[in-house]
Amino acid sequence: MDRSRIDLHTHTTCSDGALTPRALVRKAHAAGLRAVAVTDHDTVAGVAAAQAAGAALGIDVVPGVELSVTVEGAEYHLLGYGMDLADGRFQDYLERFRRQRAERAEQMVDHLRALGVALSFDDVLAQASGDALGRPHVASALVAAGHVATPQEAFERYLGNRGPAFVPKPSFPAEAALDLVHAAGGVAVLAHPGHWTSDAVLMHLIRNGLDGIETVHPSHDDSLTRYYRRIARDFVLLETGGSDYHGTRPTDEAAFGRYTVPYR
Repeated sequence: MDRSRIDLHTHTTCSDGALTPRALVRKAHAAGLRAVAVTDHDTVAGVAAAQAAGAALGIDVVPGVELSVTVEGAEYHLLGYGMDLADGRFQDYLERFRRQRAERAEQMVDHLRALGVALSFDDVLAQASGDALGRPHVASALVAAGHVATPQEAFERYLGNRGPAFVPKPSFPAEAALDLVHAAGGVAVLAHPGHWTSDAVLMHLIRNGLDGIETVHPSHDDSLTRYYRRIARDFVLLETGGSDYHGTRPTDEAAFGRYTVPYR
C-alpha cells in the first residue's frame, strides 16, 4: 500500500459530513493515505479530535477550513490550511460565522412555518452534531419530520437558491477571507474552481493574494484539471486536490482515496 498521498478536502459531522473526525481519519488510514486535511465549513471544531486519532494511527492531519466568501455578490469557497487555530482574530471570525449560520437556519425555519410546514429550530439542531449549521441540516430535519422523502426533495421544494424558504448567506468578501487566513499564518486555496469560477474572478483572487488552486476535484474532468494546473504553474500557485468527501452523496465513496495529491 502506497502511503504517499493526501486528501486535502474532507468534511465531518462538525459541519455537513456524515463521519466524526475520528472516523474520518480511520477511513483515511484504511484507504492507504499518508495524510488528510479536515476542512469543515466555517469551523475548525473537528481538527483536534482528528489530530488525536491521526497521532494514534500514524497519519498526519492538516488543520483546515472551507470558508464561504463572496466576489461581487457571488459565492465561492476558499480552503484555508495551516492556520494557527488559537489566533484570536481567526477564532473571533469563526464564532461570528457560527452565529450567522444559526441565525440563517432559524430564518429558514421561519419561512417554512410561514408556508405551513411544521418544523422547529430544535428539529434542525437535532440533525447537527457540530456547530456549523447549514441547509443540509434543515433538509435532514424536513426528512425526519416526514415533510419530504429525501434531502434532494427538500432542496427542490423549499431550500434551493430559488426556493421559497431560501435565505442567502451573509456576505464575507474574499479579500477579507484571504487576509484572515494569512494573518493566522495559513495559506488560502480556491476550492473546486470548476464550479462557476470565471477567469476574471480567478484573476481577481490571484491579485488579492490567493496562494493556490484546487486542481484535483471530483467535479473536474481531465481537461479542467490540466487547465487549472497550467494556471497554477503560470502564476506560481500551489496545486492541491481532494475528494470533497461528505459521506452523504452517492459519489463520495468512489471519490475517497482517488482524488488525492502527493504528500510532501
